[in-house]
This record gives sequence, structure tokens and C-alpha cells, in this order.
Amino acid sequence: MTCMMYLKRLIFKLGKSYLVFAVLFLTSVLVSKSAAHNNSEPLKKDFSGGDFTLKSAAGPLSLQDLRGSVVLIFFGYTACPTVCPISLATIANVYKRMSPTELQGTRALFISLDPERDNLELLDRYTNYFHPNIIGLTDEISALKNVAEKYGVKFKKTLVPDSTLGYVISHSSDIILVDRDGVLRMTIPHDTETGHLLKQLKLLL
Repeated sequence: MTCMMYLKRLIFKLGKSYLVFAVLFLTSVLVSKSAAHNNSEPLKKDFSGGDFTLKSAAGPLSLQDLRGSVVLIFFGYTACPTVCPISLATIANVYKRMSPTELQGTRALFISLDPERDNLELLDRYTNYFHPNIIGLTDEISALKNVAEKYGVKFKKTLVPDSTLGYVISHSSDIILVDRDGVLRMTIPHDTETGHLLKQLKLLL
């Protein structure tokens, strides 16, 4: 399934509460895939990752809770018009090409940098649409800043008074891979080909 097909189905799935997303999507259809980088930031240098605990719809979740699994981490927010759905669609496509046994050994964490709008119920519906192995997390902004710092992620909230959303969040857009021991192993551009991400993930299983 293509990323655009995912976006169209996502709009239908989430219904009226996600009308803003629909408007953003219709605008982004006319934008090339490379333009998805426009509101993204490069990762900082000299970061090493590490354990953290954030909130999920099922309760607090720590990276340590996922020891034994290869973890993909992506920072973003649900109202992100291009970068985030493209990344999650790529991860979902990777998971759909894995066997049930392989799927047991991996999880993906979508960390929302927009706790003001992304409540846990919305995050759960959003991530589950893409794939059940993708878990939505968020927390107070101070906790998010701490985790972002550990993983070299930069993000910035910018007010857009004339926009329906009121503000946007520019953020680092790489997909981060953490091995079974919780060690950060590599980062991959968000718009990478599915086959490349699948290969790198399987090498860590």
C-alpha cells in the first residue's frame, strides 16, 4: 500500500475529529516527497540514546520494558501533514513484510511532541491504524525534551496565527533503530525505501 493510500484511509478512519488532517493532506498531495523535509530538523550530533519512560494508552512504558525486541523510534505529532504519516506508513509496510515470528521481536514507538493536542486516546487510534506493533507515546513537555535530547532530536513549536491549527512543530525526522539490548544502533532517513529499512531491522533481530 502506498503512503498516499494510507493517508486517505487514515482520514476516513479517524472521522470528523481529524478534519484538519484531511485539509492538510489535500494540500500536501501536490507536494513532492522531497518536500516532506520542509518542516524537519537534522538530528543533533553526539547523542547516545538511553532508557526513558513515557505515557501510552495502556499506561507508562519504558524502553527497558522492550528489552529483547528491536525498537524503531520516531518523533513527531499526529497533525504533521507529510513527514510523520510517510514514516509510519514505511514502518507499517516493513512490518507487513515480516513473518509472525519476526514481528514478535520488534516494536515501534511514535513519540508525540504535541501533548497539547495529542491525547493518549487519539495517539492510540492513530498508531493502531498503521500497525498494532506501533505504540503511541507522549508526556509533559519537560519529559519529552529530556527524551529528545537523549536521541539527538530537535523540535520547535512555531505559531501560525492564520492557520486552523494555530501552530506547527518542526522536528528531526530520522527513524531511530535500537537493538535488543536497548543500544542505539543507527538512524535512517524517514523517506527511506521499505526494503532498506527491512534489511537493517532484520540484521538486528
